[in-house]
Amino acid sequence: MSIIGKPVEEVPTPALILDLEKFQWNIDKMFKFAKKAGVQVRPHAKTFKAAAICNKLIEAGANGVMTQKLSEAEVLLNSGILYGDKTILISQEISDPGKIERVVGMTVAMGEGKIITSIDSLQEAEMISRIAERWGIKQDVLIEITHGRCGVSPGEDAVWVAKRLMKLPGVNFKGIYGYENPVDREIALARDKLTVDTANAIRDVGIDVEIVSAGSTATYEVTGTYKGITEIEPGSFVFGAGSEGSGYGWDAKNDVFFKNSLTVLTQVISDRHQDRIVTDAGVKVMSGGHSGVEPIVQVIADGEYLKPDRVGLSEEHGTLYFNEGNEERSKIRWGQKIQFVPNHCCTTVNQHDELVIVKDNRVCAVWPITTRGRYQ
Repeated sequence: MSIIGKPVEEVPTPALILDLEKFQWNIDKMFKFAKKAGVQVRPHAKTFKAAAICNKLIEAGANGVMTQKLSEAEVLLNSGILYGDKTILISQEISDPGKIERVVGMTVAMGEGKIITSIDSLQEAEMISRIAERWGIKQDVLIEITHGRCGVSPGEDAVWVAKRLMKLPGVNFKGIYGYENPVDREIALARDKLTVDTANAIRDVGIDVEIVSAGSTATYEVTGTYKGITEIEPGSFVFGAGSEGSGYGWDAKNDVFFKNSLTVLTQVISDRHQDRIVTDAGVKVMSGGHSGVEPIVQVIADGEYLKPDRVGLSEEHGTLYFNEGNEERSKIRWGQKIQFVPNHCCTTVNQHDELVIVKDNRVCAVWPITTRGRYQ
């Protein structure tokens, strides 16, 4: 039975809801900033995983998208998201020759300059070069600059790798990138400086660096205005990442950072006890994303943010706990449909097959989560 046109209250629960107006507000804010700052936006599709959202972002002005996994890129490519000069950057390094064959095959199918992959070792670069040369093409690559995970060290190490890439016949060195998601503004600035200084050091030895990619939703203002950064890599901004009213990230005007467009619709199935109410959404439909992180940031009922004293999740249940005297308890009733704002939107989206799109409190569309479960 179709839910298109129905009020959101009639959507079976649990369900992943996207508020279209808030979603568009977030997109408009990011791209207005980028235009003013003179920086490109390459959204990270590991967050939203839906071809429909990729297309919305490309229409808004994105220069392409970034994926974490090769299989994500393959699915999005087959969904027809690339046109004009748009590109896909596969950000996770690859050490398997069969996967590199697939990367090169995508480049052969789409033409040189459409698919970019990342490297942090000469072994990977040499394997890419051999396979690409056999296919008669050059494969675009970026060197990842490490900020604590994969990647080469900034400075001399990156210069050394770049110089050796120039000797590989099947590789086309395009630039560098470094993912960052610090909670401290000064750390973000320091990392941006390392990234840009590294790009300049590579240029100083006569190698062109076209792309200098960095940043995240949390650092978009800092990184996006740092001289020398050519593109930023935000993803969770489209959903708000639980930032509305939570102080997440930085905003120069101290207004709402991004709006919470993504929620999990859930129904109260038990209110028998005064100290708690129980809903039908547990960890199988939302995730904290990291060990020790609470899976829910905020709770919304009848359009208002509520403040339970604690939220607990089991596999199939979400429980809101209220201490004695907490008047918020009286705002929730048996059978009511409420919304949870998940702490980690990326892992929550990956637990669902579709996004229910809502405008003016009615369902206007259902978007498949195209790359759900694409881990390879």
